[in-house]
Amino acid sequence: MFKTLFPATAIAGLMIISSNAHAYVGVRTAQQMQMNYNATPDHCQGNAVPAHACSGILIRATTYSPHYHAWHHSQNSKAKGGVSFSYLRADIPTTRLAADARSGFTLHPQYQRPHNTRHYEVLCAWPTDGDTWTRDHNGCGDNSQTYPVEQACHQQGVMTAEHWMTQFRRTRDYKRQCAFDTRYNNIPGRAENFHQSLRAKRLYGNELPFTWNEVIVRAWDESTSDRLPIQSFFHIDGMQGALEQARANQRDWHGTNGTFIPVIRIRLPDARNPKAQFSYHEDEQAVATPRSAGTPATP
Repeated sequence: MFKTLFPATAIAGLMIISSNAHAYVGVRTAQQMQMNYNATPDHCQGNAVPAHACSGILIRATTYSPHYHAWHHSQNSKAKGGVSFSYLRADIPTTRLAADARSGFTLHPQYQRPHNTRHYEVLCAWPTDGDTWTRDHNGCGDNSQTYPVEQACHQQGVMTAEHWMTQFRRTRDYKRQCAFDTRYNNIPGRAENFHQSLRAKRLYGNELPFTWNEVIVRAWDESTSDRLPIQSFFHIDGMQGALEQARANQRDWHGTNGTFIPVIRIRLPDARNPKAQFSYHEDEQAVATPRSAGTPATP
């Protein structure tokens, strides 16, 4: 058996290549997230494809713990078979996340998923917080805490943002609102339904009780979560402990799955900056030399 000895200069060169690959993936991810956020199509190209497949940011807030992975499901998500996200885009400014969340992860849009990652399904969209803890149909249906029974919007004949708002104004109770159905089997309506949920937030955001919206993604099989198309581990700029949590999640993913996902800083809109900003910073990464930088996302 022969041993191959590498000179110190060669080893240093390999380290530089790894670091450069690391930085390339991070910078490109932040740039793509900014482009996706700034893009505001009504629908994506294809057969009734909702806008979330090619634009915007699907973002899930989590809290780091050494006792579970951030990308695994809470007990509530497991029970109902749906996972709560928010959707960020330039035409629906979101100035804070639910429960003052400060870290978590984002998913690649379906049209930009890296090779060999799994599909996911967005089941429904709420123009504001959907109070989905006690709803049936994966978190998209009736709220057990309210009366009467809430059906999906299209089942009630609510097809537009204007009609949704008319109904909402009757009670102004977010627990009694209806969700816009975006399931795969709701073709051709799913793309337009998602569009109307965005229109409702855009047109009537100042009347809604929360600045964030909510979308439900079908709960994925945790045994294949290494193929989940996680785009970034984010932290909200300026929030205490946010960066530390994002770094811990990045370190956990790398130690569990052996691949590199960048930590991305998100600055949410405020009075001075009407749009969110996404940026990559080398000194914020917890994983300095990933074993694999992965394949850049292909739109």
